Amino acid sequence: MKNFLDYYELYSSTENAVEKFDKNLLNKICRFCNQTDQSKFNSIPHIIPELFGKNKVTSNFECDDCNKKFQKYENDAATMIQHYLSLLGLKTKKGIPTFQSRKKKDSFSTILKAEGNQRYFNFNTNLNDFEYHEARNKLTVRFRTRKFSPYSVYKVLFKVGISLLKENDILENKHYLELINSENPILNGIQFFTAYRYMLKTVFFKEPKAFLYKAKNVLINKTEIPEYTLVIQFANIVIQLFLPISKNNDDIHNKENGLVLELFPSFLYDDINQIAKIEIFQMNLAEPTKVSITDEIVMYYDKKERVDKFEY
Repeated sequence: MKNFLDYYELYSSTENAVEKFDKNLLNKICRFCNQTDQSKFNSIPHIIPELFGKNKVTSNFECDDCNKKFQKYENDAATMIQHYLSLLGLKTKKGIPTFQSRKKKDSFSTILKAEGNQRYFNFNTNLNDFEYHEARNKLTVRFRTRKFSPYSVYKVLFKVGISLLKENDILENKHYLELINSENPILNGIQFFTAYRYMLKTVFFKEPKAFLYKAKNVLINKTEIPEYTLVIQFANIVIQLFLPISKNNDDIHNKENGLVLELFPSFLYDDINQIAKIEIFQMNLAEPTKVSITDEIVMYYDKKERVDKFEY
């Protein structure tokens, strides 16, 4: 039986990104819009948005206009994961966010606030947002996110993948830039708008990291393998996204071929002896209109005042 590393090898990552933002560097070209006006490269762009956690991985290939545009998309991504950031006490650019659930008119939000190692819930009148099992020291919480655009979240993740590509690969894949600058998803049969999320049980990443893997072979016995797949890890979450099929492989792309989407074995980060089951959540990010989701998380603890262990 084949596994992920039989299909893919590491292509690049933020761990080996050595270039840092330099305001005085000349002849900058924006990777996302081809801007060359040197007066428009003043913002410090992060390859991994700081909504996934504070980090120092910056670049010189993103202009101020694109930086501002992507910040709007990042607001949607932050809304989607805000409850994780609050629950795990993850410091972002603006500190540890406070989660507030969506609410109807004349109703109250459920609020989660982190202060140091403490987590404070205020459910107000939202009795359906939690189930308390005193005998088992168990609390089930339903986090109702505010509205966000899944397609904006896709762009945030896709941008990280594009940032890890080499210049020659960018030139060969102009359709990547066409897609990321499109207001609506381009549905031409070669995009993958599903992201895969795994939540670790025993490991916490102090800083976010991103890894781009490249397929060793893109066609095996009439079965296609997407050329690039991106893996982002932050806090106790691992997200995987497949980049669109490369233009470099247009000649082998055939609707009659099979397709393999090999998932990164995120569970191997965990202590396998402490895992009762492995759950991978699929996120459809092809929707440009705003949606809200309800995410149910089960927590076990030793004391009512402090959450000591999370199980998802």
